Amino acid sequence: MELERVLTKLRFDESVSGYALFTNDGNPFLSFSLPDEILPTIKETLGIHAESLKLMNIMSGAGTVVLARVDSSWVLGVLFKPEESLGMALQKTRSVMELLGEVDLPSPPSPVTEAEPETSLEEAEETIQVEATTVEEAPSVDSFDEHPLPDEVEMRHGCIIHRDENYSQSMTTNTPINAELIAKFGNTALDILMMVDERRTAFKIAEAVARQVEKVMDTLRWCVSRKIVSAECPEEQALEKKELVEVPIFEGELSKIKKEHRNVVEKCDGTHTLQEIAQMLGIPYFQALQSVVPYRGKTVKFVRKSRI
Repeated sequence: MELERVLTKLRFDESVSGYALFTNDGNPFLSFSLPDEILPTIKETLGIHAESLKLMNIMSGAGTVVLARVDSSWVLGVLFKPEESLGMALQKTRSVMELLGEVDLPSPPSPVTEAEPETSLEEAEETIQVEATTVEEAPSVDSFDEHPLPDEVEMRHGCIIHRDENYSQSMTTNTPINAELIAKFGNTALDILMMVDERRTAFKIAEAVARQVEKVMDTLRWCVSRKIVSAECPEEQALEKKELVEVPIFEGELSKIKKEHRNVVEKCDGTHTLQEIAQMLGIPYFQALQSVVPYRGKTVKFVRKSRI
């Protein structure tokens, strides 16, 4: 069972407003449409109950938040709409938990654990003196000269992404490369890197984190330039390999679809994924998703098809 398949169960549930996987200290990852205003409450709750947490709920103005322990590292948080009953919210969360039990979850970013060695006063003074005598001799080096420009990095939808030598450092909090990564791309970059499993392509990673493919590829290009990941891009003749994708198909009368949803629904003809439809229309993926969710299982169905 793949993680993105399990999370899709929540993403397409009309009673779910958002979700995320939380670390024990309350940091959200793989977050989908979870309002920022409820994050402090979840963080505070986990700070108190993380060790004993199994399944609990938090009532908020945005709805019911259900927190469920996935494993020793992760807690699933799901925000249900106010009209959803607590019993159904708990039941749905449990069913997702059962599926997550079959998933090999990625490890969360690691905290810095190395302690600096103690230095005596005499050693410190000696070090300062040595540095003072050698600082003028140090050559001026631009640390970015050694990195290729991200624009020069080859990256296509079908490139398989592998972890490179700086991957661990980039996923360790407060390291220089981790700080640089987050400053440039935000926490979404960590979500992207967590989905690197030596098998997923750039396109599959974008689907897993529910982000626009081009933005994910921009992040991956930068990561390749910093040796955080590497990209294995097949030759043109190797692109004949078939890929299994899910595409939406609309079978109904367009006049019965709400006007604000029609531009998305009318493109659900079985030839494009929802991610691709969002890109074609220049809208966020979540907006496209909201446009088809009311009709899912009725006049809009998702089918798997192979694509060359």
